Amino acid sequence: MLAKTYLGDPRLAWMVEDANPKESFLADRLVVIPLVIQNRAGITEKGYQTVPILCYHRFAPSCDSPLCMPVEIFEQQVRYLKENGYRVIGPEALVEFLNYRKPIPKNAVMISVDDGYRSIYELAYPILKKYGFTATLFIYIDYVGVSSQAITWDQLRELKREGFTIGSHSVSHSDLSKPKKDEDGKAYMARLKDEIFRSKQILDEKLGQETFIFSYPFGRQNQKVASLARQAGYTIAVTVDRGSNPFFADPYMIKRDQILKRDMDRFTSRLKTFNYFPLK
Repeated sequence: MLAKTYLGDPRLAWMVEDANPKESFLADRLVVIPLVIQNRAGITEKGYQTVPILCYHRFAPSCDSPLCMPVEIFEQQVRYLKENGYRVIGPEALVEFLNYRKPIPKNAVMISVDDGYRSIYELAYPILKKYGFTATLFIYIDYVGVSSQAITWDQLRELKREGFTIGSHSVSHSDLSKPKKDEDGKAYMARLKDEIFRSKQILDEKLGQETFIFSYPFGRQNQKVASLARQAGYTIAVTVDRGSNPFFADPYMIKRDQILKRDMDRFTSRLKTFNYFPLK
């Protein structure tokens, strides 16, 4: 209510929370409303803010592949984020942070899911909704609706209405970083443009949106691929290179950590939201 009244957007409630100790939100206490943005980059004399992006693929009650996350473990991880004060942001907020336009919450983290398995909708979505979180989904076009394992366009539309961001993961999920065997330079360039440009066009038409985020298949890319992503109209593109992202990160080489191990210690080690680097 305070954020809506004084800041014009209820989603900025975190700014009020971060500006006050918890005991402020009791009867007869003063609450500070920060009307001036003072630190868009999250820089302090001790270091600077970074944004970890968690990368998942599919979910199941039990798994036999590192790319599959058991739902019980996934809920433990999401519950840990909630109970320890992490705030899940979308790529729109990340773009504003990278462009030095708006700050993001302390302990900001992004959740992303690649490929387009139906388990995103059937298993991950209810857990995320339970804890008040959303995620960014990277979909490759040729997989949508092809089997009972694949997400459908209607399910994607529902998730979009619920606040999920839908990004491109190419058309066919081919390796864009190098030509295929017996593929000459002209054919390679034609494939790159089809995978990068056409996937955006289809998502735009099917979902009624302006798709602005791209995930390189297998996380592989080169400068030519990144340049084409920019030309296609994406404002941000993600890899699977490990690490967190400061405000000065290259927006077309954004890092993500694939969550492949199932122990909580490994999971929590990926949640680096601040880089200690004395600036005095």
